[in-house]
Amino acid sequence: MNEEMTLESLAASNAGDSSAPHYIAGVLREAIYRGLLPEGKPLHQAQLALRLGVSPIPLREALRLLETEGLIAFQGYRGAMVTALSLEEARELYEMISALETSLMKIAFPRITRRVVEDAAKVLDLMEREPDCIKWRDLNQMFHNLFYEPADRPLTLDMLARLRQKTDRNIRLHLASMRDESQRQHRAILDAVAARTLDAALEALAAHLAYTSNDLQSCMRRG
Repeated sequence: MNEEMTLESLAASNAGDSSAPHYIAGVLREAIYRGLLPEGKPLHQAQLALRLGVSPIPLREALRLLETEGLIAFQGYRGAMVTALSLEEARELYEMISALETSLMKIAFPRITRRVVEDAAKVLDLMEREPDCIKWRDLNQMFHNLFYEPADRPLTLDMLARLRQKTDRNIRLHLASMRDESQRQHRAILDAVAARTLDAALEALAAHLAYTSNDLQSCMRRG
């Protein structure tokens, strides 16, 4: 998607029921990820409804959904606004993400099949060719989750997804700086899993998550 994308064009490019709060929340979430709705700026609901072509009631419900994800906050008479992620929050979020992903990898590892490894390799190839930051983010989640789903821990996966939503809001800021190294690290994780070496897989995963956390914080400091 090009740099001239607007909220209206984003909504038009997303298929779904425009009267459904979850659909509207999805459009607004991507708009936040893409920087179309800046942090700290009030969200005028009547104006938003017009721009998205939706009714006020499902829009408000969508904003409440995003509030539960920490992306939106309601602040009295000022109404809703996009929240900001602090350095301290980013650091703590990645500490939790690292703990959950390490646990999932340990549990899932004996159940990871050759087919899972092959599917992960295909996703990694797609990531290397994907220019769009949001689509790359979706593929990145798919790559990681392929290794974790055999753990059969749906509650942990759901919690992990919620934590990622909070950090992925800044994906557009630091993907360019970390992309090549991140791909190399993903390949190291894949190779370790394919070789059936748990310690090496955990080491590669820990290094990857630490690098991603540090890169995000560096980009946030630079603004």
